[in-house]
Amino acid sequence: MADVTPQGAAVLRSARKRPLDLARSGPYFAALLIVTQIAFWPTYLSLAFSASSAFTHFHAVTATVWLLLLIAQPLAIRTRRLAWHRALGQASYVVAAVVFVSIVLLAHDRMRRATAATADLFAVQTYVLYLQLSLAALFGLSYGLGLATRRNMALHARFMVCTGLTLIDPVVIRLMFWADPTPTWNYQWFTFGLTDLAFIVLIYLERDSRIGRRVFPAMLSVFAASQLPALLGFTDGPSWQSFARWFATLPLT
Repeated sequence: MADVTPQGAAVLRSARKRPLDLARSGPYFAALLIVTQIAFWPTYLSLAFSASSAFTHFHAVTATVWLLLLIAQPLAIRTRRLAWHRALGQASYVVAAVVFVSIVLLAHDRMRRATAATADLFAVQTYVLYLQLSLAALFGLSYGLGLATRRNMALHARFMVCTGLTLIDPVVIRLMFWADPTPTWNYQWFTFGLTDLAFIVLIYLERDSRIGRRVFPAMLSVFAASQLPALLGFTDGPSWQSFARWFATLPLT
């Protein structure tokens, strides 16, 4: 192998330190959108107009619009349609707020119904309530930080990617329940682990970047901390059970 010239070595070092190009993230979110359609087909899409509440429809539409936004935004950057990027960014203010509200309303509707059902269903729904509210919090935090750093493209893009990573768990776990609806272990160990793995891969891919490297490690810590109460059974405790009953009494749905 021929020796690398000093100029060539400098070019290689520069390439290694080039920031992760998140403008290429669109196809990955497009793939996630396709997987989402498959995951929600048996329990929602195949019976969307007969077996689901208005709050389920509301959330499904808003979450889909958000995924489409995550596909379109980086595409606008790559094709240098900056005016489109700015317009989509402004639209995201409304879409993100509606996504957040849709998660909370869906969580409330289901929790309210569960309080009038059997004890077993109530116990299951209090667990699901934590998943829904923690997802809403992670989504809101990721988008809020993305909004706060919108003038720093490296930071902004990373936080926007984090909003999309919140969708891995609810999508993948439905695929797993489709494959085996009566699990003998908590599927969240896998789906949360998959989300954390996505963070680890992103951290590795930008290990030589000089801009924005702290975002994914910091957000991985936040995501992992939010996962622990569900994985360690804290939602079975009396404090969370009391919160769930109080939440169900709120006049939201």
